[in-house]
Amino acid sequence: MDPKNIFSLTHQSDIDGVGSAALIKMRYGIPGKNMFFADYSPENVIKSKIEITKAAKEGAVLIIADLGLNEATKQPMLELIKNIKNKNGSVYWFDHHMWKDSWIKEVASKCDAAIVNENAKYCATEIVRNELSLNSAFCKRFAQIVHYSDFNLRPKNKAHMKTIIEYAMSITSYSQINDYSKRNNKLRHIAEVISEGRLSDGIIRRDALRFDKTNTARIKEMVSRRLIVIDKVAVGFQKRVNSTLAGSEIIKRSGKDIAVYINTDDLHGHIRTKKADCVKLANYFGGGGHPHAAGFTLKKKYDFSKESERRNFAILINKKAKELC
Repeated sequence: MDPKNIFSLTHQSDIDGVGSAALIKMRYGIPGKNMFFADYSPENVIKSKIEITKAAKEGAVLIIADLGLNEATKQPMLELIKNIKNKNGSVYWFDHHMWKDSWIKEVASKCDAAIVNENAKYCATEIVRNELSLNSAFCKRFAQIVHYSDFNLRPKNKAHMKTIIEYAMSITSYSQINDYSKRNNKLRHIAEVISEGRLSDGIIRRDALRFDKTNTARIKEMVSRRLIVIDKVAVGFQKRVNSTLAGSEIIKRSGKDIAVYINTDDLHGHIRTKKADCVKLANYFGGGGHPHAAGFTLKKKYDFSKESERRNFAILINKKAKELC
């Protein structure tokens, strides 16, 4: 296979997606410009579809990893698969999020190979490592670090924990860049460093440290001024912060098992739990994820600058959590 005609499309918001891209690059030597990143918004998926279709030549290979589906992204992803297949290309999809049976039938079946649906044992980076037979000591260690990060576990190795925080802070800050090309280039840098057999570098550490201060201040403000606790859930409202750290702090401060963090900039919701299964709650709002970590994007336009809007939404979340969790 020509490395210049192999492309990756992975999740932009955490190290599991960026790490999957890094291992794909490591295995096939694809150019950095062939790595694309998106979230669960149709805008980013459509932009990636356009860019990949434009760059792909006859016989192209596309590897998608750590990206599930929702109703808004299903059609553009189907179109992307069709575009690659029309060029006599191949598409492989490696994901560990929950898929509806209809999505498996309509979308996964169109791929040359697809390992999808809820996986309690492996994150996407681990699936990619296994499928691409990357068995070096570095790859095994890196995949283990990503596993801890993606399943919200705390490693005993302090250096690994430090690396997880660096990934969380740098990737969260890069994901906030509105310009598609600039955001992709920042995420490509992390993937390229890892593909060279290094966990981090000075640029990643610098950007992580910069955002860590902002992230800490914003979470502190959220739990002190914009946290609503009602019965079963606690809901925090704040502009862009790391969702995992936000969820952990909400649970710590509230004592509730179900934490919901609402990004007031893009209206994306993040659910974190220790015991309850939150997938159905995320599904109610058109999202999805894992039993203890899921997300959604609100379609209705809320004005969360108003305390009344925040409280009304928290009441709704609590009602649905009691029904679905």
